[in-house]
Amino acid sequence: MIVCIGIGPGSLDYLTALGKHLIEDAEVVAGFDTVLGLVAPIIRENATRIGMNYRDQTARLDEVAALHHAGRRCVVAFMGDVHFSGFQFLERVELACGHKIDTVPGISSAQIMASRGRVCFDETTFLTFHRRGDVEPFKRHLIHALEDGRNAIVIPRPWDFMPRDVAAYALEHGIDGSCPVEVWEALTQSEASWAGRLDECTAEFSDLSIMLIRAPAEFPSQLNSPESGAIQSGAIQPGAV
Repeated sequence: MIVCIGIGPGSLDYLTALGKHLIEDAEVVAGFDTVLGLVAPIIRENATRIGMNYRDQTARLDEVAALHHAGRRCVVAFMGDVHFSGFQFLERVELACGHKIDTVPGISSAQIMASRGRVCFDETTFLTFHRRGDVEPFKRHLIHALEDGRNAIVIPRPWDFMPRDVAAYALEHGIDGSCPVEVWEALTQSEASWAGRLDECTAEFSDLSIMLIRAPAEFPSQLNSPESGAIQSGAIQPGAV
């Protein structure tokens, strides 16, 4: 058995019950060193731990695959949610194992950001630049989302497309510098936040940062639409005279 699990944004309070059970039951727990450090309190004492970094991940995943094929119960832990910002790593795990692998969703920092910022995803575009390779198409998608008047939740790419680079790119492509912006770091861990205008976002932030670029105008309440059913046309409201 092998499964890839999203552990949430850092605090074990945001690890799902299923994810916790699978990690506690696993004979092998693998993942990047920082991720293993977060779930260390729930890894069984006799479990094999396989930590890795960007340089040695291929070799370490080969070790995990060998143990999986030998019949060991294996878990590969991902920060946040596998499908929000870890799909390339999932592909590496599947390449090592030679087959598709089941995943257990986690809570992404993007969802925590939406909660902290009180925005909903039907009015918000989520983009992650936390990937290798060409990100130009994703940059253009960011501009299109902002031009459409939507909020944008952005996971930057360390260290060449960080929040100040995102802001500079948006300004260069005609986005209004007065758009409100928030940058949060280490969500659910040792949180820190910054808020200001897009044209004021020039500070340096850590690789645990996430960014919210708000739409220039707030969306109207969804309760005000006839489709919501909250107010029926022509109906007499309670208390009306």
